Amino acid sequence: MKLNNLFYIFTFFFLFLNSCMQEIPKDKVSSELKIGLSDDSTEVILFKVPSYMIEELRSDSLKNTDWINFFAVYKDTSDQELRDFQSALEGTYTIAEEMISFKPEIEFKPGVSYFARCYTKILLRKPEDIISTKKIFTSGDYIEFKFSSGK
Repeated sequence: MKLNNLFYIFTFFFLFLNSCMQEIPKDKVSSELKIGLSDDSTEVILFKVPSYMIEELRSDSLKNTDWINFFAVYKDTSDQELRDFQSALEGTYTIAEEMISFKPEIEFKPGVSYFARCYTKILLRKPEDIISTKKIFTSGDYIEFKFSSGK
C-alpha cells in the first residue's frame, strides 16, 4: 500500500513540475510591443513586432484602410468622448526588421497633441487570419502612445 501511495505522490510531483514549463502565450507579445517617435520626430514607430507578423505583413499587400485598423495615428482632442471617433491621419507605412513605421503625409505640427494606437489582441492570437481573410480585425485590446511634436 505504501508503494502505491509513493507512486501517486511521485506522479503528482512530476505533473506539478511539468506544468511550470508551459509556453508563453502569444498574448504576452502585445505587452512587449512598444510605440515611439523616430529620432527626428517625423515618424511613429511600432517596435518589437514579432518576426512571424513581419513576414505575414510583408507577404500580403495591405491597403491604407487595412493598416489603419492595425496601427494608426490620430490628432488628439480634449473631448474624451469624441476621441474614439477621430479620423486616422493619412500617411505611408514601412516595414523593417522588427518594426513598422508610419510617416504622415503632412508633417506633425509643433505643439499639437497626437496619439498612436496598435490594435493587438485578436491579431496576435490568430495571425494567419490576415492572409486567409485578408482582413485585420478591429476589436480587441490596443496599446496607445501619446505625443506632441517638438520641432
